[in-house]
Amino acid sequence: MDSFIHADIFFFITSIAVVLVTALLVIALVYLVRILRDAKSVTGKVKEETELISEDINELRTKTKKEGVKFKNFLDFFSGFSGHKSSRRRK
Repeated sequence: MDSFIHADIFFFITSIAVVLVTALLVIALVYLVRILRDAKSVTGKVKEETELISEDINELRTKTKKEGVKFKNFLDFFSGFSGHKSSRRRK
């Protein structure tokens, strides 16, 4: 009779452990899905920005081919990134 009680206790504890481990795995999978969704969103934004940069570089190439190599084109291209013009200060 003692062995049946020990077996029941063992199976009860094992059942609780399996339920807890399953719950932890489900929680981990939920967080993993959230992380993967965020990663997908970020990669989508990176893809869009990469396409915009590619278009800017193509525009620079066409200007360079059309007008020849002018230093002004490079300055115009790179000054578009800064958003403001730098001014010289007199001392």
